[in-house]
Amino acid sequence: MNDQTPTREQRTAALEGMGCKRKRVEDARFTQGKGNYVDDVKLPGMLHGDFVRSPHAHARVKSINSEEALKVPGVLAVITAETLKTVNLAWMPTLAGDVQMVLADGKVLFQNQEVAFVVATDRYAADDGINKVVVEYEPLPVVIDPFKAMDKDAPVLREDLAGKTSGAHGPRKHHNHIFEWTVGDKDLTDAAFRKAEVTVKEMISYHRTHPSPLETCQCVCSFDKIKGELTIWGTFQAPHVIR
Repeated sequence: MNDQTPTREQRTAALEGMGCKRKRVEDARFTQGKGNYVDDVKLPGMLHGDFVRSPHAHARVKSINSEEALKVPGVLAVITAETLKTVNLAWMPTLAGDVQMVLADGKVLFQNQEVAFVVATDRYAADDGINKVVVEYEPLPVVIDPFKAMDKDAPVLREDLAGKTSGAHGPRKHHNHIFEWTVGDKDLTDAAFRKAEVTVKEMISYHRTHPSPLETCQCVCSFDKIKGELTIWGTFQAPHVIR
């Protein structure tokens, strides 16, 4: 270890809480218009993409017709779940230990779910392309109340999980039950409540929330065939290189 490296104790002692002054080091380049964002990355031969999204919260995808979209000047390809299946990328693992379809595979499970991806030479051609993709849907019953999602007669959303009694985190209680996260010691907690002079019972639900960060969800990827490296510019500060 370098002698100049601060110890854990020194780093802890130097920490300051809320309200402390922070010296900003990035202001100069942004106030002078010299900041770089994902949209500023321009590479030779760079392509753009956009998604066709579902207007339905729950529906079967009966067909996807991309013929007219492919006639749009600048549109190079329309990718669907069937396309991804040819390279075994239609379903990918999630952080919850489950799997999720990358593009709608047979069904859409929520409104605005990605159904197809249009690749084009510029963003305008991509936008024109997604408006030319024709998707035929068969609307299905929807779940609009999360507290009724596990009712006996609730619509089956993930048909690939129907009949499976175990999931990523243990036994499944219902065909719409994907995973459960519990922490702590239930027996000790129950014992503490039994000893308490006063107890209060309340249902607390965490409502649907989506943050709107300054760093939006974007990325630019460039693959170097010679080095075998994929460089990704995204919502992080510097390019990431994956070998």
